[in-house]
Amino acid sequence: MHVELDLLPGGAWRACLRSTNGGRDLWQSGVYREIAEPERLVFTFAWDQSDGTPGHETQVTVTFEDRAGKTLMTLRQAAFETNESRDDHRTGWSSSFDRLGEYLSAL
Repeated sequence: MHVELDLLPGGAWRACLRSTNGGRDLWQSGVYREIAEPERLVFTFAWDQSDGTPGHETQVTVTFEDRAGKTLMTLRQAAFETNESRDDHRTGWSSSFDRLGEYLSAL
């Protein structure tokens, strides 16, 4: 995994994930649109195409809300070109959050 980020409004980010199915590199990138600590993060997201240019861009909004001493995190991402793409992202985000939960539980 490789990650580069400039965590400020207008700052770019770029990351590479290695596929477990075939071991190919999957590059993604975007720009931070809003950072409102501690309640909101907004950024764009696009998978890189084979020529290295960004593909279809979506916007991701993550909000954090205090709920009786715990944090409710809500993620929204839109707009997708296809339902299949939407569903693939849902699966990816869910897997990532499951792993984050496991990591935090182990601390």
